Amino acid sequence: MSLSEWTTSEWSHWPRHQRGHFFNSLYGARIVPLLVTEGQVWNAAPMSQILHVGADPARVGILLRPETSGHQTRKNLAQKPWASLHAMPADHVDQVHQASAAYDEDTSELDRLGWAYEGWPGWPVAYLPEAGWSLALEVHEIHELSNGTALYVFDIHAVRAVHDPLPSGHWVDSASLLHSIGLDQYGQAHILGGPRPYAKP
Repeated sequence: MSLSEWTTSEWSHWPRHQRGHFFNSLYGARIVPLLVTEGQVWNAAPMSQILHVGADPARVGILLRPETSGHQTRKNLAQKPWASLHAMPADHVDQVHQASAAYDEDTSELDRLGWAYEGWPGWPVAYLPEAGWSLALEVHEIHELSNGTALYVFDIHAVRAVHDPLPSGHWVDSASLLHSIGLDQYGQAHILGGPRPYAKP
């Protein structure tokens, strides 16, 4: 097996997009749910940088890009710190990819791309009935990073799903949900058997 190696002296000369694809797809497939926030209209943006923060209390982290005129998520959260997160079936790949386009703040990706949505009783967020699972979220804290991105930590207030987890709490339906590899490649997960016993020395 041949071995390749790259260093800063090489990738620092690559075009910006090549460097972005190289590192963003390096870490493999990750689930890519839609984060839905409310501004002038409902805004939906695919998110692949998802971090499990804790289960007691239940929290999730999402890394958000620097704000631009074509991406209103952070502006919306500053005005209303609520959101919903929706894992979509794999056959929604073209819609999810198109939702990353820089639409103006008067255009709802949900309406533009044909997703049905409704209110979520008890929470000031949108619910997407076509999602495999959905979370009702409230901003808990924000960590600004030196490159202009920000890690948003959300409290999870409610979970809806079309399937139940195992009695142990494990979710095993990830294979049917859309994953991304970098910014523009997509696939599905392959689960290697059931949950394994707790690892001990």
